[in-house]
Amino acid sequence: MIFREAVESDYPSIMALHKSENWGLDTLSALKNFHKLNTIVVCEENNLIVGKMDLMQKSKADRSFLYIERLIVHPEYRHKGVAKKFITYAENECKKRNLDAVELAVREDNDAAVHLYTSSGFQILGKKVYMQKSISKEQ
Repeated sequence: MIFREAVESDYPSIMALHKSENWGLDTLSALKNFHKLNTIVVCEENNLIVGKMDLMQKSKADRSFLYIERLIVHPEYRHKGVAKKFITYAENECKKRNLDAVELAVREDNDAAVHLYTSSGFQILGKKVYMQKSISKEQ
């Protein structure tokens, strides 16, 4: 398996992964615009993109960090250590950029992802509260 920064020819495979999870950034223009400012890392095996993650450099108060978003591994390649290798890639990138930490957000009900991240040394900092208000279409 090869982990590398994405190139434009990877976009169709990346968009397919996004569409499989309904994650947005599933159009060429949205992906291109995102990639101009952020790093997209792919995992390739036998010339197939089998996973990807987004890395965004951010700052908050007096610290800078690398933020992981949209880490996805194709279902046929899950439970084979691919996600852990993505995390290691992010940690190494954080060191290379001389940043303070790696951060991410994960849905509380995504047990597999919570386990992956906590077993990789991430600490839960708090809870996100998801809220919704339905709007009646009646006039």
